[in-house]
Amino acid sequence: MRSQKTNIFSFSIFVLCLWFITTSASGLEKKSVQNSNNNPVVAQSARPEHIELNVPDPLAMIKWYTKNMGMIVIRQGSAPNYSSFIADSGRHMMLEIAHYDEYPPIDMPKANHMSLHLAFMVKDIAAVKEKLIIEKATVADDITTSPSGDKVLVLRDPWGFPIQFVERQNQMLKYSKMRPEHFELNLTDSRAKADWYIENLGLKIVRKGGAPSFGFFLTDVKDNMMLELNQDARYPVLEFEKINYNSFHVAFVVDDVKAMRDKLISAGAKLAEELKTTPAGDQVVMLRDPWGQPIQFVKRVNPMLK
Repeated sequence: MRSQKTNIFSFSIFVLCLWFITTSASGLEKKSVQNSNNNPVVAQSARPEHIELNVPDPLAMIKWYTKNMGMIVIRQGSAPNYSSFIADSGRHMMLEIAHYDEYPPIDMPKANHMSLHLAFMVKDIAAVKEKLIIEKATVADDITTSPSGDKVLVLRDPWGFPIQFVERQNQMLKYSKMRPEHFELNLTDSRAKADWYIENLGLKIVRKGGAPSFGFFLTDVKDNMMLELNQDARYPVLEFEKINYNSFHVAFVVDDVKAMRDKLISAGAKLAEELKTTPAGDQVVMLRDPWGQPIQFVKRVNPMLK
């Protein structure tokens, strides 16, 4: 009888402890999703969707990238801006290419390719170089081999935009023909920015380096696209706060645009353009991260990427 009572008592203590742990964890979870205004914030991850560029001739640029880079038109815009979306054949990432007279574009021919570039994964870097030089691309940094055995080439397209090509010894993303691999930015503090994007956008580290450049490769949870963040004092840092968001921005797809807006503003971002719904029904908001970089968040009625 004493043994039976002991077992019942032990089981009761176990249930009580389990209840306490569960309710405590629930309370902590609720606390963790309150912002500074005591409003609930939805924990969600962000997927890179597109990089927007204001260019002098969007139609010519679209034609060049679809002909030579295997990209496909996802959405074609009309006059006067011709704002169009083109993606790699696997639909991992897009470029939004447009022309706005009223907003000054980044002077891409003068921008150092180590300050920003868009990188593509390739299988035969020498063949890519030969083909694109014929198509009026120019060499910014010829083929080199990194200490890890990666072959790297930087060209400029006919409008001066730096495009890097990488033939990896050990791929960081799954290869699918020629596809965007990463978008690189040189910064004043890559570690702080990496921490912010990991904490607030749900990105994860694929590779990181030490001093002096403290390089990071960050990707979304499904490995669609990476951001490369460096702080290399040898190269200029773009003054993002002086760049209009219609001339350049990086866009992310999220499930709840309003919740992401509120969360990031609480984390130090600034509102650049209030949340709106486009004629197509997409929800869009434009922010600037704590370093002034324009970042857009969208929820599509009809997703353009896989």
